[in-house]
Amino acid sequence: NPLRVIIRVRVMDIPSEPEARVRCLGNSFCQQILGRQMNHDSKAECHDAEHCLPNFDSKHDVKAWFLYDFNVTRSFDKEEVTRIPHKVYLATRQSDSWIFTSRDMWVESAKKSCATYTWGG
Repeated sequence: NPLRVIIRVRVMDIPSEPEARVRCLGNSFCQQILGRQMNHDSKAECHDAEHCLPNFDSKHDVKAWFLYDFNVTRSFDKEEVTRIPHKVYLATRQSDSWIFTSRDMWVESAKKSCATYTWGG
């Protein structure tokens, strides 16, 4: 089933080069929360997509939003995207482990903020 995930995280917590943060965080989320590998093959019948939002590659210790679309099988218009389940998480790092804390109270505002991003990248 299609799923849009929005994650809030301190960018310096992501253990990768700045330009690789989106993929690194997405892979960690997929493995830990969805129990599978992230499928980056956009030609596959069902794949996952990542979006590069502002500040993802910041050289400063700031918090940023990261946006992912999971189980992409076709395109959706903006109205259809609003009906796709959305989940929002706060990601924090403890030692070498991620803690993804669900933030249901952020869903509606995050949904509105991310509505301009095309489903599936």
